[in-house]
Amino acid sequence: MRTRAILRLLAALSVLALLAAACGEDDELATVGADTPTDDSSDGDMSDGDMSDGDMADGEMADHDADDHEHDSDMGDMTDMADDGHMDHGVVEVPAEGAPEVDIEVFSDAAGGVNIHVLTENYEIAPQSASTEHVEGEGHFHLYVDGEKVLRFYNEWIYFAGVTEGDVDLMVELSANDHRAYAIDGQKIVAEETFTVPAHEHGEDHHGVESGVEFVGEAPTLGVEVVDDPKSGWNAWLTLDGMTLSPENASGEHVDGEGHLHIYANGQKLGRLYGLATHIGALPEGEVEISVVAYTNDHQPYLVDGQPVAAATTVTVAS
Repeated sequence: MRTRAILRLLAALSVLALLAAACGEDDELATVGADTPTDDSSDGDMSDGDMSDGDMADGEMADHDADDHEHDSDMGDMTDMADDGHMDHGVVEVPAEGAPEVDIEVFSDAAGGVNIHVLTENYEIAPQSASTEHVEGEGHFHLYVDGEKVLRFYNEWIYFAGVTEGDVDLMVELSANDHRAYAIDGQKIVAEETFTVPAHEHGEDHHGVESGVEFVGEAPTLGVEVVDDPKSGWNAWLTLDGMTLSPENASGEHVDGEGHLHIYANGQKLGRLYGLATHIGALPEGEVEISVVAYTNDHQPYLVDGQPVAAATTVTVAS
């Protein structure tokens, strides 16, 4: 009886911690009470940051947290590191004609960190097939920062907090389902950019106390399912109806019905998400509550009748 009471108390405290933990800017997905790698960086990397991927990626969750304006952990960092370190999974050769193509656009985020937009041709993002057999033209992305793999991600947009002022080398690699890099004549298919991260000042516009914003119109619905990744870690599949994810407006002015998602593990923020799939690489042992909450462009939780638009599920992490 005493054990059940303690568990109920801990569950209640984790729910209360949700909004409290979300008070700053977002980091990418980070590790909770475990190794703090970066998203599927090794892919064995961590997860998607903005989980995340920000989606949570394969990189190490921890990497994103360090610089996130919200002072939350970076999901991307956390997840990937747990995958399998920074090992090279080899390449899968494709003919030059009709080969997948990739390009990136990088934008500084007003809350700190960067937003990365990935553009592809002849390539299908297949999060449901991650860590399974190779299917030509399918796969996901790996993010490298200054030559180090930091996360795996499943969305065309990702937020990464783990950068500081100055020049940073960013590279996105096209990965097959089985984590081998796509290549033409031995050259991996990647997109690279050296980006100058501006100095970030923690202004009041992004550090105020969260009060929440009532959702205008019919209430959106949000759901989350977390399953084991066939290789390592977990994949989180989200459903969202009635709200528009707008990564291009993140940290900008509020627009009714627009925003992004925050993902948490036991009330600790893992990252900011711009998509509906993310990889989580490392979690503490035992029962872990994975929660997702809808946020406005300017980082206020959406409310319906005073309650946050949120969804949660519990996973059991074995020792």
